[in-house]
Amino acid sequence: MSRPVRLTLLSLALFLAIFPLTLGKPGLPTTIKADEAAYYLMARSLVEDGDLRCETQDIARLAEEFPYQAVENLILMTDDGWRTVYFGKPYLYSFLAAPLAGLFKANGLVAFNMLLLLASVGLGALYLARHNGEGLALLFSAGFFLLSNAFAYVWWMHPEILNLFGITACLYLAFAPPPTGFVGGGRWARLGALVWNERTRPFFSGFALALAAYNKPPFVLAGLGAFVLFFRSRGLRGALTWCSGVAVGGLLFAGIAVAFTGHPSAYLGVERAGFKIEEFDKLPVEPRIAAAPDAAAETTAASGESADVAAGGGDSAPAAAADEGPKNSWWWIFRPPEIDHRTLGNLGFFLVGRHTGLLLYAPFVTLCLLLFLVFARRSPERWATLAGLFGVAFFSLLWIPFNWHGGGGFVGNRYFVSALPGFLFLVTRIAPPWIAAVGYALGGLFVGPILFTPFGAPVPQPTLQAHVRNAPFRFFPIEYRLGRQIPGYRGQVASGAYFWGRRDVFLPRRDEMWVQGGKPVEIWVSSGEPMIRPVFRVETETAPNEVVLRLGDAKKVLRFDSRTPPGNTTEVTLDPSVPAPTLPERREDRPYYRYKMSVAAERFAAKSYRQAATPDEESGFLVGAIVTYLGTEGDLARDLFHVEWVRGDVPRTMTAGAAVEIRGEVRNASPFGWPAKGPTRVALAYHWLDADGAPIVWETDRASLPANVPAGSTFEATLEVEAPAEPGRYLLELDLVRERVAWFSHRNPGSTLRVPVDVLAADPAR
Repeated sequence: MSRPVRLTLLSLALFLAIFPLTLGKPGLPTTIKADEAAYYLMARSLVEDGDLRCETQDIARLAEEFPYQAVENLILMTDDGWRTVYFGKPYLYSFLAAPLAGLFKANGLVAFNMLLLLASVGLGALYLARHNGEGLALLFSAGFFLLSNAFAYVWWMHPEILNLFGITACLYLAFAPPPTGFVGGGRWARLGALVWNERTRPFFSGFALALAAYNKPPFVLAGLGAFVLFFRSRGLRGALTWCSGVAVGGLLFAGIAVAFTGHPSAYLGVERAGFKIEEFDKLPVEPRIAAAPDAAAETTAASGESADVAAGGGDSAPAAAADEGPKNSWWWIFRPPEIDHRTLGNLGFFLVGRHTGLLLYAPFVTLCLLLFLVFARRSPERWATLAGLFGVAFFSLLWIPFNWHGGGGFVGNRYFVSALPGFLFLVTRIAPPWIAAVGYALGGLFVGPILFTPFGAPVPQPTLQAHVRNAPFRFFPIEYRLGRQIPGYRGQVASGAYFWGRRDVFLPRRDEMWVQGGKPVEIWVSSGEPMIRPVFRVETETAPNEVVLRLGDAKKVLRFDSRTPPGNTTEVTLDPSVPAPTLPERREDRPYYRYKMSVAAERFAAKSYRQAATPDEESGFLVGAIVTYLGTEGDLARDLFHVEWVRGDVPRTMTAGAAVEIRGEVRNASPFGWPAKGPTRVALAYHWLDADGAPIVWETDRASLPANVPAGSTFEATLEVEAPAEPGRYLLELDLVRERVAWFSHRNPGSTLRVPVDVLAADPAR
């Protein structure tokens, strides 16, 4: 590598590696995410305590740099009923990062990640320089690694970048021979040549792969190309030498784990659990104590399992969680893969899903595949590399189809990001040279926001997935099968359908859906039945306003000239085509129907609200339209307005202004059930009429049904009735209402229960 190219790489490395060391703590980031707590504390425990046990002083270290919020998921493990507690993640990443963690704590782990990523850039450039100019090789390698979601994981105290480096080093040592200048003069050069030469290269290639395979065994498939290359070039001896490198590395790393914890891995032979840390001065779990001998014998005889029970006196949820029994996180490796209707759809999401798509979050991969097919398609070892990458991908897609993307915390596909280097080693010649510029353009289109906001964007309802709110991503499919595992979304059930949208533009409030104005808002709808002519109630908070409502292929344009009732509200019926049914995630569930909904309000107005969790805090939302799904036209047309009043305990006298509880028993005399929930639920209510039957007070408080009431069934309910303020002779009318549709008394006159009541003046003495 020439001096200018080396200087360029060194300058980039100095800038990117020094920057993380400058971040003030406590400060940025404000809290720990995913599994970071275990990796962070392991690194510090190794440096400061020389062990991997989780003790009180380890928990206290969380408060030194991350005191602002509770830590949600500290993974711990035990093999003796939580009397001895170890950190429950593979130790290797923390072990290697410990020196920098000892100097710089959390920032040291991030700097360690950055150095590993830059080392991967350098190895990639050295490999590509065998087939291309050095400048072009560095440009392509830097774009490949830095303009991908791998850069996002530099800022995670996680092993993804270590795994990525291990695979990069494995393939580099396989596809690129030792540099010719390595064996020049000097004692160190001769020693280096003795250790790293053509005979030892297969061993070190396999050993490097063990860095990744120890953390995630399926990553051994990423080295398939290296295995084939050594087998083709050196025969069985070369292949076995490579395998011995993997084995020696794995045994070495497992042996160190045994020395620290008594187990070769945090996933074997232990009980594991995740704990929320809210107090930084004590362990989140208490040891179990043995049950009485007789009880223990019965338990053991009946189940063959441990008779330990949780220690008494503990009142924390984590301690209870620890009592659920042994947990082995690798159980899923030893079961048959699940190949079903989800596989093909998940493969599509794996490639182009807006939150997980490989081609979106690593845009240079597309260029690598094209260059491979044009210039290197006759290379068996590169085909083997590609097959190994498919193996890594399909392992997650088939063995953990419910979690193939990397769990609730992720940017792109967290489980596959470590395997990305395999695509770089498919490339030989880079031609035409300007194709690298195409990769950088694609990087700006898709991963630029990730690059410049590594800790997340400062946006409303912040989330690590905030970049998908940018324009390019809306053209790609959303991973609906992952559902609630994708942060930044929320949903609401209304009239038998589930509506799901982004938190920053979609706010369910009771039966309503507040939708932000000023831009189209996507909402995804799932329904157990086809939505045949669905009916929506649309309300505006500002006027004039235009609201465009779409559901599937149906569209309505609504114009509002008033912001006050009744001109600010309308009902609209859509007529979308029926989509093909979607098979459910679980075989025992019924198929359902998916629709894409869009609400585009031209203008918006700020509207305040309070959340139940924080009633004293007022929040605001830029409401363009308030949409309420009432149900299908056929459902709303059902004649369910028939009722039989079995009993109504109405007092004959009441005190003016006083509230009285009235108990009643009601029978559903209609041929259809009464819904207890939803925008058009049935509720019990009352009216006050004068002696001639004219309404005095019509709209009153409701009493909810205790549950859905099938046709012909009865239910009992209690209704709180407030007497009129003025004394006199009144009629109390008990009525039912189908909210937002009609009163029973209007659809079926005579269906109410009327009782004369004398309202007496209140006692002045009171």
